[in-house]
Amino acid sequence: MPSIRHEIPLQLLRHRAEVAPQIARAVGLPVPDLPCWRPGPETVTLLSPGELHLDVVLVGAKVDKPEFAIIHEVQNSCGTTELERIALSWPAYVTHARQRLGCPVALLAFCPDERTARKIAAPIETGHPGFTFWPRTYWPGMLPAITTIAEVDQRPELALLSAPGHLGDGERRRVLEMVLEAQRLEPDMRVQNHDYISTCVPARYRKEWEELVAIAIENYHWESDFAREHQAIGRAEGQVEALSGSVLRILERRGLAVDDAVRARVTNCTDIAQLTHWLDLALVVDSAEKILDPGTHPSSESK
Repeated sequence: MPSIRHEIPLQLLRHRAEVAPQIARAVGLPVPDLPCWRPGPETVTLLSPGELHLDVVLVGAKVDKPEFAIIHEVQNSCGTTELERIALSWPAYVTHARQRLGCPVALLAFCPDERTARKIAAPIETGHPGFTFWPRTYWPGMLPAITTIAEVDQRPELALLSAPGHLGDGERRRVLEMVLEAQRLEPDMRVQNHDYISTCVPARYRKEWEELVAIAIENYHWESDFAREHQAIGRAEGQVEALSGSVLRILERRGLAVDDAVRARVTNCTDIAQLTHWLDLALVVDSAEKILDPGTHPSSESK
């Protein structure tokens, strides 16, 4: 099963395809300036039975004609088995996608650290004279640090993707603060994004990260215009169920016992404001029962 460190970067790109060319240019890959970017096909049918499964494809177009495509892979390991698989599959990804889309195609791989990125970027000899495939890789430290509200407004996805590479003493706190601001822009993805950043933050900074989360919840205000606008947008159908499930999931992932009384209160609640408040509390309380403390409720629970 794919890990959250594999899936969240891909989810961010599927959500806003135009982030892909921004990342490519930030790490030195020339990409044409095209008016429209959209997700493309993530499977390529082979001549013989079978398919190649790509992580995500983003296609830049003028009107309906593809002009350039970026295959975006997430590669978190660089062992011998992985390198052998990459050597056989990645050149095929590019050539088959190019044949299907009829436009230039580049492959870009997101790696967790510089060491992995360097190993994955080793040239792949295909055997055909002059046809050496060079994977283009990057890691969070190659992306610009996002340290201002204005940057978060423009590039919230980059705030999340770049943060693990900018945790030095000089900029760590501001970078993590902007991660929290970016999470607020998409309330429905807040739990997954928090989980992702928590797995990326080194153990020595974990306490500082959790303290910032607690401060953000306590102060709970929206700093950016973009965030305030998104907070005002109505929730999609089914959000109550998603929120209640997220509250219970966070409590359980933090190792807190959830008894039947807490579970029933959470699953039977239909008040979105109440569930959102419980979601925030679930990140910081030291026992599941404390999310039900009447003194912390922003509104009465729906019956």
